[in-house]
Amino acid sequence: MSASPSPIGVAVFPVTPLQRNCTLVWCRKTMKAAIIDPGASVDGLLAAVAKQGLTLDAIWITHGHLDHAGGAAEMQEKTGLDIIGPHPDDQFWIDGIPAQGQMYGLPEARSFTPTRWLTNGDRLTLGETSWEVYHCPG
Repeated sequence: MSASPSPIGVAVFPVTPLQRNCTLVWCRKTMKAAIIDPGASVDGLLAAVAKQGLTLDAIWITHGHLDHAGGAAEMQEKTGLDIIGPHPDDQFWIDGIPAQGQMYGLPEARSFTPTRWLTNGDRLTLGETSWEVYHCPG
């Protein structure tokens, strides 16, 4: 018996001078995608979405550190999509993104206000897939 293919697709892209991972996930059935933690390199990430033939449907942020959230405002500006997450406790990290961006040579990094904050137990939908949020601070 062969295993059935996963209902989700995944691609990982190192971004920022720190080479942190930005993850692209998508529902294989609908080809709707979410970009998770667009720290920087927004144009390159959008090109990767297009190359895969996906429709970007969401921007998900796991936490407010510069290398994970530094490109969220630019991504939202270029796509018009909602920023979902992180947890409300990360507001102080988000507020500090511009100063951190200057320190790390990412002058385009801007703070943002998420469209929706995430807390433990929240659910996210992407195409025909469902995702549960686990809040894991620290």
